[in-house]
Formats: sequence, structure tokens, C-alpha cells
Amino acid sequence: MSRQRDTDKAIRNLMHWAERPEWALEQISVFNAHLAPVGEGLGYSQDELDRELAEHGYGGMLFGILFEDFISRDPAPDGKNIIDDYLKHRGWRESVHGRGYLRLLRNSALSLYEVAGVSRGFHCDVRDLVRGGEPVRVHEHMGTQNLVQWDRIAARMLKLDGKYIFSGGILPYPQEAAQSLLKALHDTRKKLTKTLSRVADKQAMPPEALDRLLLQEACTAFTRIWLTHNLELLRAPLPKMVNSDSEELVLTESRFPYDWANRNDIIERLAAASEWERDPTGEPIWTWLPKYQGAGKLPEQSVSIQSFHKGQPPMGGTLELLPKTLMFTTNSLERTERGKEILTAFLHDLVGPPLTKIQTPEQLMAESGPDRVAVSAKRTAVTIDPEISAGVVRDFLDQHYRHCLAASRSSNGLSIWKTTKCAAPLAQDLNPMTSAGCGRN
Repeated sequence: MSRQRDTDKAIRNLMHWAERPEWALEQISVFNAHLAPVGEGLGYSQDELDRELAEHGYGGMLFGILFEDFISRDPAPDGKNIIDDYLKHRGWRESVHGRGYLRLLRNSALSLYEVAGVSRGFHCDVRDLVRGGEPVRVHEHMGTQNLVQWDRIAARMLKLDGKYIFSGGILPYPQEAAQSLLKALHDTRKKLTKTLSRVADKQAMPPEALDRLLLQEACTAFTRIWLTHNLELLRAPLPKMVNSDSEELVLTESRFPYDWANRNDIIERLAAASEWERDPTGEPIWTWLPKYQGAGKLPEQSVSIQSFHKGQPPMGGTLELLPKTLMFTTNSLERTERGKEILTAFLHDLVGPPLTKIQTPEQLMAESGPDRVAVSAKRTAVTIDPEISAGVVRDFLDQHYRHCLAASRSSNGLSIWKTTKCAAPLAQDLNPMTSAGCGRN
């Protein structure tokens, strides 16, 4: 625990050091390099992008990535690195553990990892998809609770006291975005190799040095691709949802009024109808099993929702005999009309004309909470695990950033890319997680 406090203290002091005039503009420049291309590409103003980050909780997730890029950058030939500068002038304030942690961050590189195995609550094995090599075991307690095999994350891995750990900046990477990132890194590597080949009197660069140069040059691509992917997903319209007959999904409820004296006759006629199967418990509930014609061609940008009965072809709807009404429910207007025609044909003298109520998926989602359900549906449409963002991010975000952001909170609420008081609005996004208990072992 004391080592964790030493680490938190070192990061907090470094954040204060970053507010000094000689570092303020450089920090703004690095943050801009990450965020400005996203705003320009999606047509957001700075204020609009800030609101999007705050609304969806992305600010706290991104701060660790942006800040660690800023503090780990190699200086220009005539420049210097902020960690080197801080340790030179104020290193005496930190413990041996705190100084060691800062040096590890100084020489770290953000990379993309694939989870090869997980021991929940203890550790995970990850494979570097950029630099290659065998899987490495990373010791992490809370962060492993929501990870599963084949998940991909962008992170910095540090070797501290003989064990690998993750630093504070972590991004859960959807598969589609990960493929885009790997392509961008491949293209960057080709450009770097071509540029280095033109340098006169060059010496062969070791592979490790080339990898570090590549990851440092492409660090902004990690946030640009991740953030663009997620914001586009939030802005995208819901996919068209259809049933197994490729009919637009609309939840319907049709009620046939009837006289109680006709109840037994209704039950008898339904028992003789081959397409209507009564519930095995004996309750007056039936499943409509029309002859299945096979799934038709799905419309573009659509998701098929199918309901199967005992592993058999999709069911057409359900029927329930209530005290005063016979209630027929199904999931498309076309099925509703077909079902009503069938029921009217053999129950015409026992029930009255039906009244039908419809509910679209959008209306259903609005009743259930529009933001949560709509986003989940969009993620499902592009095969993204809906638990990744909520679970992995909450647990992986290292506690020292939460402590440090809270300590650096500013009351002016300015944009994260307009001022070096960047921790203020981002810290507000972290408030719900202050009791989450995440942190490294």
C-alpha cells in the first residue's frame, strides 16, 4: 500500500510540474495532436467534442493515454523530457519506488495487446500484437474481472519489482477498430523504414528501437481511431431489425373480445388447429407455429431477431385466453394480419373484431432508457461486446490517476485541450468510479 501511495504521489507531483510555463504549451500541443483530428474529422467544434467526451464518460478514459504520451515522449535534439526535467530538479522529493515508476513510464510505449488467458482477480496473459513475442503475464486484480480471452486493449506495460503491470492509461479496443489500428501501424512502419533508409551514414537500428520509434510516432493513432470509432457508433442510426421472414420488427398486441360463455368452445377449436400448440402446463396459452418457409434475404444494414420454439422453426406468435379477451401477440405487422385472418376464420362466431396496439423497437428502447439500450443495440450490430467499455474501463483505470485528477481539479471547467488545467473536466467523469477499488496489485 505504501508503494501505491508513493506512485500516486509521484504522478501527482509530476502533474503539478506539467503546469509550469515551460511545459504548459507542450502539454496542450500533445493533447491537441490526439483530439483535434477527431473533432475535425467528425465535424465537431472543440466545445462540442468536450461535451461528447463528458457525456459518454470518455474524458477520464482518455486522460491517462494523453498524459502518458506527453510525459514519455523523446525530446527533440534541442529539447528535453518532462520526467527527466522533474527528476533532475525535484527527484529528491520522491521515494525510490516513486522515482523508479516515473523512469519506467519515461521509457514505456503504448501498444495493442490481445488477451491470451485470464485468471480472474489475479493476472492475465497478453500478447503484443505490434511487437510480437510470447504472451506475458500481467499481474492485475480488479482489471481481470471483466476481461475474457481474445479481448484487445491498448496499454503500457511496465516491469516493476520483477512483475509486469499496466500503467494508468488503458483503452478497451473493439475488434473492428483494432484491425484499423493495426493497418495504420503497418503503414507507419513502412514509412519509417523508408525514411530511415534514406538517412546518410546510417547505422542499422535495432528492432527494439524501431518498435519504440514506431509506437511513439503512432501514439496519436491509438486515440484517434478508438475515439472516432466510438463516436461514429454513437451517432450511427439503429440497424433495421427484422424477423425470420425479413419483415420489419414491430411488436403488436391484438385483443379479441369474447363472451365468457364461449370460453370452452374457443379452447376446443384451438385444440383442433394444428398450427396452435398449447402450453404443456395446461394454461390457456398457445404458441403459433405456422409452416416455415425458410429465412429470406436480409435487407442491408439489418439485424434478424428470431424466436424458436423447442428448437423447431421460428414461432409466429403467442395467444393467451384472458378473462374477457383473447390476446394475440407477434413481432411484425404482416404476421399480425396473417394471424388475425386465421383466428377470425375459425373463431368468427366466438370472438369480436380485434383491436391492435403496436410498439416499435425505438419506442420500447425509449421506455427502457434510450442511451443505454440504443448504444447496446448499435454495438450488437457491429459485433462488439456490450460489456467491454463499461466493465474493462472501469476496472482498468488505475487508481493513482483518479487520486491525481481529483487533487488537480480546477473550478473553471475549461476545455481539456484549451488549457493545461486539463484534469478538471476529466476528473468529473471519474467521480462515479472513486469507490470502484481498481488498482494494481
